[in-house]
Amino acid sequence: MKTKTLLLLFLFIGFATTNAFTQEWTKAQKEVWQVVEDSWMKFKTGDVEGSTAYLHEKYQGWSKNSPLPIMKDGVKKWLSEYKNRMQIEYYELNPARIVVIENAAVVDYTFYYELIYTHGDKKEQQEWYGKNAEFYVKEGGKWLLLGDLTITDKVPEDQ
Repeated sequence: MKTKTLLLLFLFIGFATTNAFTQEWTKAQKEVWQVVEDSWMKFKTGDVEGSTAYLHEKYQGWSKNSPLPIMKDGVKKWLSEYKNRMQIEYYELNPARIVVIENAAVVDYTFYYELIYTHGDKKEQQEWYGKNAEFYVKEGGKWLLLGDLTITDKVPEDQ
């Protein structure tokens, strides 16, 4: 119970500071953050093509659970395999920092999500949280995710 309460407090504080931060964003920062939000929405709905449309052709992403970075084709394969097993019920994103210089951007943010994971006939509700550092380039007027580092942890169940 304490863990969930602390996590919710952390998310609330993040949300409160996000509202103040977003009022000062430049047009470019807003554009990049919109890409982050759009990609999460497409991930939530299981839209594999839409989710990966934001990835640069030379994309490399690394998570805490992967021994090596994954490329764009690997992301497509993973999303295709898991889109019917995972149904995200709720998520929240909280930007910590967005830096944009000409056609490059770095976005750091925290996230929380709840999902239903299905394996055969068994369904399990899970809660996850973490943080991302994402690196974007602007090509042809479009922000594309070139690389990222994701740290994700499962919210511990109440004892």
